[in-house]
Amino acid sequence: MTKKIGIFVDTEKIAGGAYQELLSFIKNIEKYNKVYKLNFIIICNSKKLDFENSSAKLKIIYFKMNLFNRYIHYLFNFHHFFRRIRKFFFFKSSFESFLAKENIDYVIFTGHSQYSLYLEKTNFSMIIPDVAHRENVEFPEFINTSEFVWKHEIFSKSLIRASLIITNSNLVKKRISFFYNISEERIKVINQQPAESVKNFKFKKGDEEVLLYKKKNNLPDVYIFYPAMYLPHKNHKYIIDAIVQLNNDHKIDISSVFCGSDKGYLQNLIKYAKQKKIENKIKFLNFVKDEELPYLYINSVALAMPSLTGPTNIPPWEAFTLNVPVLYSDFGNIRIVLKDAVYYIDPFKTKTMIEGIKKILNDIKFSDDLIYKGKNLLNSINEKEEFDRIFESILHNREIRERWIFN
Repeated sequence: MTKKIGIFVDTEKIAGGAYQELLSFIKNIEKYNKVYKLNFIIICNSKKLDFENSSAKLKIIYFKMNLFNRYIHYLFNFHHFFRRIRKFFFFKSSFESFLAKENIDYVIFTGHSQYSLYLEKTNFSMIIPDVAHRENVEFPEFINTSEFVWKHEIFSKSLIRASLIITNSNLVKKRISFFYNISEERIKVINQQPAESVKNFKFKKGDEEVLLYKKKNNLPDVYIFYPAMYLPHKNHKYIIDAIVQLNNDHKIDISSVFCGSDKGYLQNLIKYAKQKKIENKIKFLNFVKDEELPYLYINSVALAMPSLTGPTNIPPWEAFTLNVPVLYSDFGNIRIVLKDAVYYIDPFKTKTMIEGIKKILNDIKFSDDLIYKGKNLLNSINEKEEFDRIFESILHNREIRERWIFN
């Protein structure tokens, strides 16, 4: 019987960029696997993820461990005392028993899943988009919660055992290697790609359908767009300050549209906009449907992304696809990734974004050049080569195991 490769999914749709990266990854697995003909299957840990309604065509199976079982598995795998006595209890991982039953010999975790801690014999890989929790300890969402401890524990215990780690740039690759002492040879890069809804968007700026959406949803005439969860490190406050100055000091009638999941910070931003008496120029949207996202991009004059962490994010690639100029934080050597395809701003100095907005509004050639360079950068990525390296790594892993596995 042909061995299967499980793609483990425990990312909710509301996670935004992480979920879109997951969908893009699976879509490309399906696309580029035609030559290799590997047998992939999706493992979901909950039907609440509603993954059946995604664009994935692979078969979906379900497996979930309750809290007590997860704790017991963790103790027997990592606690110094329980690990020593496990042989007397004939302890066997229920997760690995499930994988054996489904004939799965390799697992790809699509994020820092705790289920990676419950494997002992099965080889696996893990997709890691960033290590911001190690770099940006100043932010409450990273350090003031139990999430930091749990995430760091998963990284510390699982990454050193992963046969392959997948990330989105050589920049992040070096940081993973540095923080977790991982050989760079075990880390492969798959560049970020736009969400499928953006890739497949058929309309252009000014099309009747696009303008109708703008009118129907009462979008501002001129606005900059920022899709991001409402969290301190996303730096929404910076954009509000810039909008205040553009309208009051520079007499430029411009607004901003935000969209994303609220992580407890939205009300602070709404209150701040009211204090600045600019609430009529700031439109706060919640998490929007995939099919609506392209309309918000294409009706804007620019994507502005002053995030203080990352340093990589999906929105620039979506803006490149839809011919929207990009303003992006100049930090963390991001120029290695985005090159000259964006206008770089200082995320602590609003005047740098104001200068960029004014140039985009007043200089058509400047705006068109950014769009052209963004499109070129997007087109320079060879997805097939990137996924070939993933498939070849999995096949090599199997070749090694065949030296001593006989069934």
